[in-house]
Amino acid sequence: MTTILVAGGVGILVGGSVVGVALATQQGETQQVALVAEQTTNSDEKAEGSADEHDSMMQMSEVSSEFGYLVDMIPHHQEAIDNAQLLVDYSDRQEMRDFGATIIETQSAEVEQMKAWLKEWYPGRDTTSDYMPMMGDLSELRGDELDQEFLETMIPHHMMAVMMSQQLVNAGIAEHEALVPFAENIRDVQHEEIFMMRDWLGDWFDVQYPMGAGMHGEGHRGMHDQMHGNEMHADDDSASHGGMGGGMGGGMHGGMRG
Repeated sequence: MTTILVAGGVGILVGGSVVGVALATQQGETQQVALVAEQTTNSDEKAEGSADEHDSMMQMSEVSSEFGYLVDMIPHHQEAIDNAQLLVDYSDRQEMRDFGATIIETQSAEVEQMKAWLKEWYPGRDTTSDYMPMMGDLSELRGDELDQEFLETMIPHHMMAVMMSQQLVNAGIAEHEALVPFAENIRDVQHEEIFMMRDWLGDWFDVQYPMGAGMHGEGHRGMHDQMHGNEMHADDDSASHGGMGGGMGGGMHGGMRG
């Protein structure tokens, strides 16, 4: 087992895949708050995907500037919007259709705001992103299969946005004041939606997404306190913020279904 630094926490790598994040408290203790599912990866699965895809995911998970946050968050949001439209069109559950509509409305407005800020704050700069899709192709799925695949892939997708936003806020790299509450809102809304999606997976598909013991109780409150009060830090010098990206790419559903 290897630990890596990821966006204010310590990622746990098992077999090349991130299976959780432990947020360090100021007292030096760690609280396990697993943010992505345990994933078993065989040699064939490890061979899938190019080095370019892995590098792009690594780069995306590391937020080093306000400009980079905006440029990468736009296509990240757009992927969620595109897949949410599939829920609206093809899910048999009203909850999922409503959730899809909420994602489309909320994140479309955020995309437009981010594009406007880029135009205003960084006129003339190249805003091309090397973002690599995280969720795979859901376009042929319908009904239960669509719902389960969407939930299992949207949880780590949301978690990436939560970590990017928290990293932006914690690092103090926002150059414009308006971006801080914007990023905090993305973090908080998507954080709550992660737990909702996890509950749906359990209720509808008997899939237990490992989010840490008691995450709706002490663990959940602890993570909330860490994000809104105490400074999150980690004293591990094996440093790669990018490790989360590679582990959170395609195929997240394999271990959960197993």
